[in-house]
Amino acid sequence: MLCTGTVLHAAPATADESNGWTLPQLTVTNGTLTDVTGRTVLLRGMNVNQLNDYARNDPNLPTVAPLDDTDFAQMAALGVDVVRLNIAWSALEPTPGAFDEGYVARIRSAVNQAKAHGIYTVLDMHQDAWGKTVGTPAGATCPSFMSRGYGWDGAPGWATITDGNTTCNIGHLREASPAVADAFQHFYDNTDGIQDHLVATWARLAAEFKDEPAVAGYDLMNEPNPGLRDPFTAAAQLGRYYQRAIAAIRQGERGGMAHLAMFEPSAIWSALGLDATPPTQDITDPLAVFAPHLYSESINVDNSFPTIEQGFDLAEAAAARYRVPLWTGEWGWFGDPAADESKVNRFVDQENAHRMGGAWWSWKQTCGDPHVVAGGNTDKPTGNINPVSCPSGTPLGQPAAYAAPLARAYPRAAPGTLTSLAADGFAGEGRGRLEAWYPGGQRPDPQATGVTGLVVTQVAGGWQVTGTTNGRYSLGKPGTAGGTGSASSGSAGSATGSAGSSESAGSGTGSSGS
Repeated sequence: MLCTGTVLHAAPATADESNGWTLPQLTVTNGTLTDVTGRTVLLRGMNVNQLNDYARNDPNLPTVAPLDDTDFAQMAALGVDVVRLNIAWSALEPTPGAFDEGYVARIRSAVNQAKAHGIYTVLDMHQDAWGKTVGTPAGATCPSFMSRGYGWDGAPGWATITDGNTTCNIGHLREASPAVADAFQHFYDNTDGIQDHLVATWARLAAEFKDEPAVAGYDLMNEPNPGLRDPFTAAAQLGRYYQRAIAAIRQGERGGMAHLAMFEPSAIWSALGLDATPPTQDITDPLAVFAPHLYSESINVDNSFPTIEQGFDLAEAAAARYRVPLWTGEWGWFGDPAADESKVNRFVDQENAHRMGGAWWSWKQTCGDPHVVAGGNTDKPTGNINPVSCPSGTPLGQPAAYAAPLARAYPRAAPGTLTSLAADGFAGEGRGRLEAWYPGGQRPDPQATGVTGLVVTQVAGGWQVTGTTNGRYSLGKPGTAGGTGSASSGSAGSATGSAGSSESAGSGTGSSGS
């Protein structure tokens, strides 16, 4: 049954304003991420940091790249249907009680551009190592066993309370800094009402987007530091913040529609692949989504455990305790694409096996990004999906070993219940409009059962496959015509021919299992 208890009204986007894709308001149905038309939705996409407010650790290098419609067009050509848009408290509330309407307008512009390309947006209150001002000042020295800290992003300077603790860190780990931990603890303790300020900012931001179905939801805080408490006490204080933030968002949405509330474990999960999580009694909102960052075999402290597969199982078990959907807000690899390709494909295989999505970190990274500066890599190419040469910032082109797995075929919206999903096809049971993405220039020829009015339309980078289901259905062999079932079949490059052409693939009949 469709869970609509907190949905105040539904306003599905029309197909012609979303590049042929539909973007209805999202909700949660029986622990599954769905839209209000009753379709299971897989959110697969990119982190976009181009509106973030990073500290400028090198005055000669830009911290972010410009964000414009071209970015969203290129993402759509990889089959992306969601962006996790990193936004900054420091930019929203630069002074106590302020609310920067100019910054909100930039966020709204990004949401609208994404929507025009059939892409949802998750608004992510991003932070790394607390904020811009928790960096070791120029000329300051660190103890012999500590390393210089850099300014990052997140909280405004006026909300940063460190009690004079050192900004240096242990082992070049940005979170292992007394100043960072102390700043977080003051936030959890609500010293000087600083948590009140962020909670109020959430209410004001939610009010701005209460009528926008293309906003998938809100990520309440990126990779929060546990502060100065033990893991279980830290998880409990984090849970209390989540309660307050969700309540404020629901207040701001009054008269509009309710959006997903995505909550994370602490940054320890990103480092170790597991951690204590907020008490289940603190997460009771019907639109909550558990959103850990799954970096197993990528940047975990120990990349032998958990494995990619074990990491998914641990995350799914945690989500099950809350009885909420699982979605990974960050994942990715940052080394040699050729060496990493098999791992990226294994990750996508696990997304399929668990019938879920996630957002790759990240779309673009500049030479002045703190991730690059803190790593001492301002004279080397940046990694990731759109690498650039540093310090010039010259684009180096997308590595196919990353782009091809990220662009693999998948059902964006499957009516009813998605019962199985693998590289060679998917099956489900329900009634409604089916929408699937297939990459490459060669027209796919999926074998459909239980689908009527199947239409294959060429779009930039690949193909849009739509049809109507009325019960049990399946669509087999994603990829190019006569698909191989290979995990990496299909090209991630631009489609040949004129985008927008469409052909009817006839009607499927009967029913099929997985």
